[in-house]
Amino acid sequence: MKRHTTKFYSFFLFFSLPLFASEPFTNIHGFYGERAAGLAGAFTAIADDPSGAFYNPAGLGFTYNDGISISASNFKDVKRSYINIDTPGQIYSQTHQGFDPNFIGLVKNFDKWKFAFSVVNTYNFSYNRVDQVNYPLVSPSINSTRNYTKEKYNQLLVGPSIAYLLSDKLSIGATLYYLNDTKENSRTQFQQFSDLSYVMRSYVDNRKTSGILPIIGIQYQPVQKISLGMSMRRIFVLGGNRLYNEVYADSTRRPGTAAIDFIEGTGLSSSAIEAGALIQKPNLVTSIPQTSEFRWGIAYFPTSRILASFDIIHTSGYKVHKNQDEMSLRGNRLTLTTTNSEIRELTRIATTNFAYGMEYYLADNFAILGGIFTNEPNTKPVSWTESAVDLYLQNTFANKNSLNSDNVSLVYKAARSGTNPRNEYSRNRGLSLGFTWATSKSSLSITYTREIGSGNSRIDPNSLSQSFEYSSHAVYLMVSSKN
Repeated sequence: MKRHTTKFYSFFLFFSLPLFASEPFTNIHGFYGERAAGLAGAFTAIADDPSGAFYNPAGLGFTYNDGISISASNFKDVKRSYINIDTPGQIYSQTHQGFDPNFIGLVKNFDKWKFAFSVVNTYNFSYNRVDQVNYPLVSPSINSTRNYTKEKYNQLLVGPSIAYLLSDKLSIGATLYYLNDTKENSRTQFQQFSDLSYVMRSYVDNRKTSGILPIIGIQYQPVQKISLGMSMRRIFVLGGNRLYNEVYADSTRRPGTAAIDFIEGTGLSSSAIEAGALIQKPNLVTSIPQTSEFRWGIAYFPTSRILASFDIIHTSGYKVHKNQDEMSLRGNRLTLTTTNSEIRELTRIATTNFAYGMEYYLADNFAILGGIFTNEPNTKPVSWTESAVDLYLQNTFANKNSLNSDNVSLVYKAARSGTNPRNEYSRNRGLSLGFTWATSKSSLSITYTREIGSGNSRIDPNSLSQSFEYSSHAVYLMVSSKN
């Protein structure tokens, strides 16, 4: 039995490596619209083109032409690097390259009333990897590990906007987006040990969540050269579904009911057969964090050719609790296991980010835009000390206490920091540089953004935390027209 336990932990060590690595760990996933991208997202006090529906719908009140704006192409290249992950000097890198539309919007002008409709692809990450690790130093009993991974995360917003110009200085507006958020993961791992035995695990985890995202805003221009803006939004989940299916095989097990483990779960029920035990597990989570966001912005127009803008973006934290107890039955032996009720995959830490942008018209129809921004993590810091304490408690006490009586066992299992899915902490900084060619009827823009960051992560629950580096490049190509 000891041999099997050692093998299981070695298997879990490597399998858990990138399990949650692709989930968004920051609140700013990109920029949407023609000028907003060039200004690094500092657009709340301007918002006078179709992308204002996302940043501050009140800004639509100051549009005076019908218009359509299309971010026809957005190329993004992301790289996450986990340093010294299983062997000193070894770097595990996870990359994404995508070429997608990220914004389509239009505005219709009816004097003081303005109506708009927009489609926003806030993020779209896709990973397809094949990895192999041979003879890792941290686990001498392992000969090789092979991973086959596919992951996809997507969020889409679709909906109308309305704005009303109360006076030539004040406007109010609102947007109501329908939200569709999906996760599609599949993975297979084969691991062979020094005694030529092996284990194999394969799983599929698909989730789809629907909701609404209302945005309300106000914009005020006290004097001709200054504009002030504010917007508020919150995610409301309406429903969702999820399906998880897993199969685990161990060649050292005897043929029979204990030879194969099966786990299957949905948002309504979840159960498993593991090593011959029948286990009732907690229902799967079908929601996403229902966070709120507040934006404050100021824009300054010293001349007709120069614009400077500044935004503060505060995103609230989120935490929810739910019964996570399990019941296991093996023969006539009943085990009840209780643990922390916090749903850690939904936990978010509040963040405050800043964006600063400038626009300068070198000629009547040619402008250059640039900006800088922060992108703080919505996770807790991952410390080396905490990981060391976690490993000590796990190795000494298995992070649990048991009370046994006849054929009934009561177990309290403390939540390990090493198994927290929110296991990446990186403080990111970025810049943008854009060029716009504009006429009275149309415009064409191209913008480049660069974002880098560093911190710590712990994607291996049986090792200490490791250094982490983030790097991304994005190119936005946008076309718009006016009537």
